[in-house]
Amino acid sequence: MSSSKPTPVRLSRPRRRVLLPYLILLLGLCFTLIVTHYFSKLADDQDQSRFQGSVQEINDRIKARIHTSVTLLRAGTGLFAASDDVDATEFQHFVDQIELPKHYEGVQGLGFSLRFTRHQLPQIVADMRKAGLSNFKVWPDAPDRDEYNAILFLQPEINRNNVAIGFDMGTEPVRRQAMDQARDTGNPTASGKVTLVQEPLGNTQQSGFLIYAPVYRKDLPLATQADRRKALLGFIYSPFRVDDFLNAVLADTHYDVDFEVYDTSAISADTRLRGLSSAGSGDPPLHSLVKTLDVTNRTWTIIYRTKPSFEAGSNRLFLPYTFTTGILLSLLFFAVTRAEVRARTRAELAAAELRVSEATIRNTLEQREAAEEALREGEERYRVLVENANDIVYMLSLDGTITSINKAAETITGYSTDELLSMNIKHLATTGSQPVIEQMLETEVDLLEVSANQAGLR
Repeated sequence: MSSSKPTPVRLSRPRRRVLLPYLILLLGLCFTLIVTHYFSKLADDQDQSRFQGSVQEINDRIKARIHTSVTLLRAGTGLFAASDDVDATEFQHFVDQIELPKHYEGVQGLGFSLRFTRHQLPQIVADMRKAGLSNFKVWPDAPDRDEYNAILFLQPEINRNNVAIGFDMGTEPVRRQAMDQARDTGNPTASGKVTLVQEPLGNTQQSGFLIYAPVYRKDLPLATQADRRKALLGFIYSPFRVDDFLNAVLADTHYDVDFEVYDTSAISADTRLRGLSSAGSGDPPLHSLVKTLDVTNRTWTIIYRTKPSFEAGSNRLFLPYTFTTGILLSLLFFAVTRAEVRARTRAELAAAELRVSEATIRNTLEQREAAEEALREGEERYRVLVENANDIVYMLSLDGTITSINKAAETITGYSTDELLSMNIKHLATTGSQPVIEQMLETEVDLLEVSANQAGLR
């Protein structure tokens, strides 16, 4: 009977499973980047919306304040339209009724300038002195001119407004341009950047501007530009200090947005009406925007930009935490998956080794059973051979006692098998054979001792 060796089981690590943790790590990092990018864009959109909202609100408040100031001027023109002759007392009473400082914060005052010729100058000066302004004069004296536009009234008598009385605004080009445009169009018109004549000296000086509303003589046609120029009586106007005017606009609010204001679309130091209200950090603003604003036929350019405090309300502050959390979760999933894969791989390797050991044991048992079966078959053949032999076949112990004997011995010796198994071979041997038997037994004993000694040396 031939025996077969067990086929060895080939063990190989599953490569795809080994790559699984790294795939999960890659997917986690990609997901983190995508989420971070999404939240970054969302935060930018929210910041942009918040910035745009603040810009629009500031813009609307400035427009509303300008509109209120224009409404005040129209009320002044209405005073002259309703009265044949407005004197200083009546004008003062009108302004007092308005309560200008209380209801029109940021407006320096409400004034009236009269247009007259060189020939009318002495009479105007005399009338003003007669009305109580003993030191009244029209200034500046130079240059010589045929037409004057001198300030006769300016109320309330605060903010150094009395300094401006008698000033001929037509002598200054910027004011003159606005006055001419208001006269020709019949609409309130803002001047460009000026320094108000009542502006205090020193470090507190601010840029200024004026808004003029034309006053026409009653009962004269105003259909054409020539008609309006001929009918012009003078101007109701308001002077403004830009910082005071805009600070009044923003007085009851707080914005994380700052802005600069420039006269016209030219951006330069010469046209700057208002600078930034707070010193920046030197870093570029998070958001900025340039808008134009129509200020009664005059264009202002306003540059809005975020303050450093704007970022405190931004969700962008949470982006580093989002990114860090994503990285940590990706690493955690990587570590857990890697540990699970390793554990599963070790379990599969152990199971494979167990299957190999089981196959080896099963093969060994099969070989042993085959050997035992072969041994039993050999013993059976030997027993049959011994039992059927015609000669005596026996086995002896070392002292010559018979331990096994076949049936032929009963026939030849006349003893039964049981009797023979209790006898010594010497009792059956003839006298001449006994020395040979003893010699054989001694030889067998010697051979066994030699074998035992050799086994002990090994």
